[in-house]
Amino acid sequence: MSAMGVLAILLDLLITGCLSTSLIAGSRICDEGHFKCNGSAMCVPQRQNCDAKFDCPDGSDEWNCVDLPGARFWDHLFRKRPAAERDEKGRADCAWRRFKSICVCKGNDILCQYKNLSRVPKLPSRNVMLLDLSGNLFTTLNEFNLGRLPEVTTLVLRHCAIKRIAKTTFDYLTSASTLYLDHNEIDELEEELFPPKNKLEILVLSSNRLTSLGEKVFTNLGKLRELDLRLNFLTEVRDDTLKPLVNLQILYLNGNRLTNITRTFPYLKNIETLSLADNQLRDLPIDAFGNLPNLLYLFLSGNRLVKLRAGSFNNLDQLLALNLNENAIEEIEIEAFSPLGNLTSLKQTSKAKGNGAEVAWEAGICVSIFKAALDHEKDWFQTYFDEFAMCRAAQWVRVCEPKGDGISSLQHLLDNPILRASVWMMAICACSGNILVLLGRLLARESNAVHSLYIRNLALSDLLMGLYLILIAAADIMYRGCYIDHEEAWRHSFRCNLCGFLSTLSCESSALILSLVTWDRFVSVTQPLARRQPSPRRATLHLIILWLASGIVAALPLTGAPYFGDEFYGSNGVCLSLHIHDPFAKGWEYSAVMFILVNTVALVFIIYAYVRMLREIKISSVALRSTQESQERAVAQRFGVIVATDCFCWVPIIAVKLVALTGLHVDEGFYAWLAVLVLPINSALNPVLYTLTTSMFKQQVSGVLATVRARVYRESHRRRRRSTFRNGHSESALSYSLGVLPHRHRSSSARALYSGDNKRRLVRNRYNGSSCSKLGSIRSISSLSLSSTRASDRPRNSQSRRLEESTPFIASRSVDVNNPYPTKNQNESWK
Repeated sequence: MSAMGVLAILLDLLITGCLSTSLIAGSRICDEGHFKCNGSAMCVPQRQNCDAKFDCPDGSDEWNCVDLPGARFWDHLFRKRPAAERDEKGRADCAWRRFKSICVCKGNDILCQYKNLSRVPKLPSRNVMLLDLSGNLFTTLNEFNLGRLPEVTTLVLRHCAIKRIAKTTFDYLTSASTLYLDHNEIDELEEELFPPKNKLEILVLSSNRLTSLGEKVFTNLGKLRELDLRLNFLTEVRDDTLKPLVNLQILYLNGNRLTNITRTFPYLKNIETLSLADNQLRDLPIDAFGNLPNLLYLFLSGNRLVKLRAGSFNNLDQLLALNLNENAIEEIEIEAFSPLGNLTSLKQTSKAKGNGAEVAWEAGICVSIFKAALDHEKDWFQTYFDEFAMCRAAQWVRVCEPKGDGISSLQHLLDNPILRASVWMMAICACSGNILVLLGRLLARESNAVHSLYIRNLALSDLLMGLYLILIAAADIMYRGCYIDHEEAWRHSFRCNLCGFLSTLSCESSALILSLVTWDRFVSVTQPLARRQPSPRRATLHLIILWLASGIVAALPLTGAPYFGDEFYGSNGVCLSLHIHDPFAKGWEYSAVMFILVNTVALVFIIYAYVRMLREIKISSVALRSTQESQERAVAQRFGVIVATDCFCWVPIIAVKLVALTGLHVDEGFYAWLAVLVLPINSALNPVLYTLTTSMFKQQVSGVLATVRARVYRESHRRRRRSTFRNGHSESALSYSLGVLPHRHRSSSARALYSGDNKRRLVRNRYNGSSCSKLGSIRSISSLSLSSTRASDRPRNSQSRRLEESTPFIASRSVDVNNPYPTKNQNESWK
């Protein structure tokens, strides 16, 4: 069939299968992605199956939620050591009354573990259930050091440094059913090693150095049920080697170096469990498992599979569980899963490279699952993917895991309601606070223009984080209730890339600007006389360089370079480049440098700088300091609080990123809070710490409020005066006392009252938090009195009246509060 024909069939099945399941089992009464309750006609969505909540009236949505095939496999693979069950029973009397040996006797078990034995001591000749010789020194195992073993059921020779086993070693081992030879250094097995008529059923040869197996190695093992060859160095296993194992049920070949299985398996009708995990398989040939008709559990995880062919799973109609995790599958042919009529558990991951490959993989898995369900008219029971987004390709599976990644779920971009509210709260705080800082710093004049320039740029950087949070919160509202349907489109969209760019630009620029501000304060405090204030032009140049560096760092992942993959920012729903969930994804080194190296260097420098500043302040506290040094001390203390908040933000991110890179698991819920709450916290707190709690800001607010009160008071008196004129009345004495006079001239008593009222207002403003110096207050009051006195000597017009009416506000602003460093003349006059 031509490629166009295959593509047409693929698209047809994708449209008719992935968008609707009404064709499957025509009697089905539930819509796509919904499943019928056991005792009623009620249907529940896929996400509500096995979620620990009873949604069906009879609770049938919580039935059969345990993956029995998977649980059974892992329990058996990592089973207890042979004597563990005896240990749990406690101390048991020895079955032999006159037993005297270096070994320990418990019931019918003899334990000779780690006794530095080089040969087996004298033991009872009968009824020995377990003989454990683990941890002794048997470099070469032969009939001399092993001796004529008693009739033992289980023989354990683990961790004995065995390198070679002589051919006649087990000639007298005719009654043993279980033999443990794991965790040794065996690199070769003699042919016909086991004698005829042996009763061996379990043979464990894991964790050795076997590189090949001869054709007659397992001769005479017709009763063997379990063979464990995992964690060796096998590159090939021939079918002739396994042919004598006619009763074999469990075969572990995981952790070897197998590259192909073209002629690996003879006809083994009894085999039920086969593990080929963690090998180097790149392809599964057609009929690869055709000689294993009763296989129930197949594990192919951790290989290098790129494509699943139609026919690779032929003759596996009894298979119950298939594990394909941690492969690089890019293509799944339509008929790949069709032979798997009884499959109930599928574990599959996507390591597709490239956007097109990922879409093709998802289409392939969707069509394959649909085709298998259609062929057998049944729903699969459980499916496991590495990413919850893949569940959109398995709408017919009753249980699809995982249901989320800690941040997003099948339904919502931000799954946790508290998380949603936190995003909005942080976004509002970051945007409103930083906009207020920008406007205030732009409108108000400040003597320290360089410091104000730094703060404005820091506020702009933090504002970008607020915009990022608003975009994420808006996307959450847009996709609320149906996120899984738009998950891929969102992560690959321009908006998601914009969000990632804004968050990275904000994080990097904030760290660099804060370091620059710290350096400026550090030099000012530690060297107050040796350093001149940098010019605004030079400070602007420094800021331009920092912004360019941050912009380049944030924009590089958007260039399409292969190093970053297709979606560096779109690896998660919130478009962050933190990469905790997949720490070794494409471009992981870049992410590590941004969040670990840059933040760590900045944090170490800031901590060092403020420790030095506080030390200088402590040393100089015993001596008389100038006004300038006192102001520097206050600034240093305020920045100490800011550094504490930076530590609260940066230290958790650095620590969690390091933990993720070490391979340790990071809780998904914690990752969600780290990404949405901890990372942007500086952007919300910096406006408060830098501006909104400063005395300058409080003074400006007080001045604005005083102006508003004056205008409101003036308007009310104008309305009252107009009302008085309408009624034919003259002004009251109260109007004269308040300074609101309709005539051009005032009496001397009115001028005195007016001047005194302004003085009282000035004192009250200073008491309410004004940082005016004594000199400024005295000069303001003096100038005000002088202006009031001279006003009586000249005619009054409307312009001078308006100026005089606003005198309280002007007087309060006449002090140079923006200059915290008084001049020498000012200090002398104050003294």
